[in-house]
Amino acid sequence: MNFMKNFKLKFYSLLRNKSNEGFTLAELLVASAISAVVLSAAYALTNMIITSNKSDDKNLQLGAKIENALDFVADEVKSSKKIISNWSGIPSRCLNPRPSGEFVLGLTLPDQALTNDSYKSKTNVNWKKVDCPVIYTLERDNNYKGRGGSYKLFRNGPQLDEKGFYIPTKLSTTLISDKIRYAPDDVMPCNQSKGWTQRQVKGIIICTSPFDNAAEIGISAETIKIGNTYSTLTKTSGASTRIQNDDLIGDIGSSFFSLNSQGQYCKTPPCCTFGTCSSTKEQTYFIDVSGSMGWCYVKGKNCMAAARDEVIRNIKGLSDGVKLQVVAFNHYSRYLWPSGPKELDPATRQQAIQFVSNLRAGGGTNPWNGLWKSMQSQDVTQIILISDGYTSTSGYCNGRYQRYADCFQKYNKDVRSKSAAGTVKIDSVSLGYDFCRPGGWMGEVATKNNGKCSVIR
Repeated sequence: MNFMKNFKLKFYSLLRNKSNEGFTLAELLVASAISAVVLSAAYALTNMIITSNKSDDKNLQLGAKIENALDFVADEVKSSKKIISNWSGIPSRCLNPRPSGEFVLGLTLPDQALTNDSYKSKTNVNWKKVDCPVIYTLERDNNYKGRGGSYKLFRNGPQLDEKGFYIPTKLSTTLISDKIRYAPDDVMPCNQSKGWTQRQVKGIIICTSPFDNAAEIGISAETIKIGNTYSTLTKTSGASTRIQNDDLIGDIGSSFFSLNSQGQYCKTPPCCTFGTCSSTKEQTYFIDVSGSMGWCYVKGKNCMAAARDEVIRNIKGLSDGVKLQVVAFNHYSRYLWPSGPKELDPATRQQAIQFVSNLRAGGGTNPWNGLWKSMQSQDVTQIILISDGYTSTSGYCNGRYQRYADCFQKYNKDVRSKSAAGTVKIDSVSLGYDFCRPGGWMGEVATKNNGKCSVIR
């Protein structure tokens, strides 16, 4: 009995002593350190996941913003007739006031049908001409605090209704996208060997086709992620105009229907010369009458006869009131009316037809002095230049020696764009030979002066 009693007392004493010992300080420090490491790793992992999600979210938002902007611009290119690449291509009447910011892109729009019946009948027409192009500009975002600066893309032009149709009578300025980068983040090749031209406006690159009817657009965008880290991307899209330019065959509103009572230029549409159509109320024809025009052939005729027939047919179709001039050039220029263009009426129309009918080939090829004189006339807003021959591309123009195409382009930009009549468009028709090719004098003078160049064989 005493033995069992003593055993129990010792056992309970042992248990009591053991429970009073607890953890040592060293054990607590080690456990704390391990816990801190585990918690720090968990926090770092959680923070990394959250930061990554935020970064992905910003990238997705930025990508969606730029894709939406590109889709909008591409859709509007498809709805246009012609792409404009500089301020000089915008009529002066549309620059009062001039939209703020740097010029990115301009789009000439077709006439707009105000009723569905306008498409069905020539006698029940309700069209509204869109006088001014859509203009896209870039403006600096002064609230952006990141590197290099950021820009906003604005659209200036007719409003769109809820169905996406233009309202030509309502103009507005709309923000298309912000976060446009200060410079491109990537390279966008442009096929300049085929006559395409490339321009860069901050983070936007635009490649435009030779006839201004297609474009590829690249936009680089950037936003601040965290601190000094940035999210940067580049998106590209391309589009071509789906509406026929009235410079080519005439659009529905102003050419297919006879709208002379509404101030149109053609009484028996279309009024086109070798596919190049009259598009203003001040028309001047430059017809090459050099010797080569007598022996080159297009459309089954010698070039002189073909040019005479085309111009006479077009003169017959122009509306009364259109201001007309015809200039025949070889080594010098000879004017139908030396005093300047005259408004068409039955008498002046017959004078013009008689003048063109009597043209004969002979001499050299020098259109430049006559072109320069016409560029300075406020009664000239479109020149249709017809030629088959080689000529010099440089000489004295406006007081100094330079390329004639550059001289006219600068005069258009610096002088004509600020005049009441606006800039002069020069369209070229190259007969037989391809002088519209890159480096060709007819292609150069047309593309630098808001026009197009066509080859006829």
